[in-house]
Amino acid sequence: MSDFLRYQVFPSPALAEPLLGLLEQQGIVHKTHYTPPRFSAVLGTTSAEQFVVSLRPEDFTRARELEEQQAELGLAELPADYYLFGFSNAELWELLSQPAAWSSHDVRLARWLLRERGETVSEATIQDLQARHLQALAAPSPSPTAWIAAGYVLALLGGLFGLGIGWSLWHYQKTLPDGRQVPGYSARDRAHGVRIIVLGVICLGLWLGLRLVGG
Repeated sequence: MSDFLRYQVFPSPALAEPLLGLLEQQGIVHKTHYTPPRFSAVLGTTSAEQFVVSLRPEDFTRARELEEQQAELGLAELPADYYLFGFSNAELWELLSQPAAWSSHDVRLARWLLRERGETVSEATIQDLQARHLQALAAPSPSPTAWIAAGYVLALLGGLFGLGIGWSLWHYQKTLPDGRQVPGYSARDRAHGVRIIVLGVICLGLWLGLRLVGG
C-alpha cells in the first residue's frame, strides 16, 4: 500500500468539508490530521497551524479531476463581481499553470474565462504549463549558506541545535502537487547536512565523555 502524502491544506476543518465529502462519495481513501505551528531552524520561519488532507500519490490526479468537474457545475451561480473576472489573460494562464495553489472552482472558471475571451485553451497547452511549473517547484531551494556555517560551528560546540540544522539540510523534502516528493536542497547542501550531523555526534560524544571523566 502506498504511503499517504499531503494533498491539500486548509486553515480549518470546516473549509475542507466540500473536499472530504467528495472523497467519501467517490470512495477515495484519505486521512486527515492537524499540523501544529513548527519552527524551521534552516528557513528561520514558523508555519501556521493547518488541517491537512492526505491521499495516496496515485489518487492525486483523479481527485483533482473530480474537484474540477464538481466546480464546473457552480459557474453559473457566480456573482458579477467575482474577483477572477478582473484577472488579465496572463494572470489566468499563470493560475492554470499551478492548479494546486487554487481551488478547483477557480481553475475551471479560469479556463472558461479564457475561452470566452477568444483564447485557445487546449489540454496539451495546460499540461505543458503545469509541467514547467512542476519542474520549477522541483528545483532545489537556494543554498542556506549562513545556516550551513552556523551548523558547523554549533556542531563543533556539541550543540543539539547544530544537529537539528544538519538533519533539516539532509532530510527536508518537498511534496509536489502531483504527489511526488523531491529533496528540498541540492546534493551539495545535503552532503553538508550529513557532515554536520556526523561532526555534531562526534563532538557531542566527546563533550559528554569529558563531563563524565571530569565528574
